[in-house]
Amino acid sequence: MRDILLAIFLVPAVPLCFINPFFGVLMWAWISYFNPQQLTWGWGRSLPVGMLVAVATLAGLVVTSRKRLPPITRETILLLLLWALFAVTTLNVRFSPDLVHHLDDSVSQFKQVSKILIMVFPALMLVNDPKRLRWWYLVTAGCFAFFAAKASIFGVLTGGQYRVYGPPNSMIEDNNDFALAINMCLPMFAYLGRLESRRVRLFFWLLFLFGVISVVLSYSRGGLLGLIGTLFVLTMKSRHKIVGIAGFVLIAIAVVSLAPTKWAERMQTISTAAQTDPSARGRINAWMLAAHIAKDHPLTGGGFNTFTNELYLRYGLVGEAMRGPHSSYFQVLGEHGIPGLLLFLTLIASCLWSSCRLKWTAKRHRLPPYIVVYADIVQVSLLAYAISGAFLGRAYFDLFYQIVATAIILKMLTARELAAVRAEQRRAVPATTGPEETVLAPA
Repeated sequence: MRDILLAIFLVPAVPLCFINPFFGVLMWAWISYFNPQQLTWGWGRSLPVGMLVAVATLAGLVVTSRKRLPPITRETILLLLLWALFAVTTLNVRFSPDLVHHLDDSVSQFKQVSKILIMVFPALMLVNDPKRLRWWYLVTAGCFAFFAAKASIFGVLTGGQYRVYGPPNSMIEDNNDFALAINMCLPMFAYLGRLESRRVRLFFWLLFLFGVISVVLSYSRGGLLGLIGTLFVLTMKSRHKIVGIAGFVLIAIAVVSLAPTKWAERMQTISTAAQTDPSARGRINAWMLAAHIAKDHPLTGGGFNTFTNELYLRYGLVGEAMRGPHSSYFQVLGEHGIPGLLLFLTLIASCLWSSCRLKWTAKRHRLPPYIVVYADIVQVSLLAYAISGAFLGRAYFDLFYQIVATAIILKMLTARELAAVRAEQRRAVPATTGPEETVLAPA
């Protein structure tokens, strides 16, 4: 039945993506984060939903008149440079005897990342006013809110005895990735309500509570550290810091007192994981491998998916859990070398700096409040990503690139709002026509 419902929905939805490419941007966000095909039980799982939506949206983008060229900002250039470097490092795998064994996996991952980045640019061209930005984020927040609420209700009903996960065969299927995504969405739940009515605002705070519960129930140690960091930053940025600190303390007390014993036992291993936990020792091995690859291939790294058993063995890193990079930073270092890591870190720092400048500009010139709201979302979401991402190999996470795109879009919207304010100020200033005669400037 679910397969049929999804097919019925797609029949009109895909043509609408061509007719109205902005609808395609919303559909792409829904498919990327919600993964509706994975919620079906039969043939619906094999439907190429993402490809259908992407092709229709890109085709519609060519003919639509409601678009503009992507804003050329520092972040846009950094993003393009990073993408170009991905192509170079993938090509290098083809000609390197030490790395060619994972060429197929590297090319496959390059294609997957390119799909994500290609669909960033329709958003940059079509999300060109506050209403569209609002809808983009309502869809995004709604997808993760569904999973957070589902996980929280399940966890409460089962006494928190089981880990919660994201949708199967998605980028947030793993409990650690799920925790990372929800941590990044907590600022959306906290800030988007400011632009809505009081009742809707209360609903967003309920979603925020669901988000906190679901991160705790993920049993992710990196997720817990990210949650603590996110809540701390939200508290320090609050206008009501005393209330925020009180809420922070109440949440901590509730978690400690209500959490099941096995959750507490797992969190207590954070300080001893490096000595006792095979997973943690495997993480250290992965970081050492990234450092070795970057030393031997400093300019290009090992290319996508370079964390292979063959390379672990070549560098003598045998033993515990020979798996992925376990850190977005070491992932980029190992796969794309020192230039890749520098570009990646610079992109994050640039978005953070730009969001601070945009907030300052908006407050100084009394621009519309949505600019401050989305600048706060960019700041705190990136900080949540930076903390949790230190323990997860999610350098190519869709949501991260949406946050980067938001910083770029917000620069464009702020410049437009500032130009309108200055034009209004010029119209309001009297124009002098002579030494003693003053008239108002024409409207």
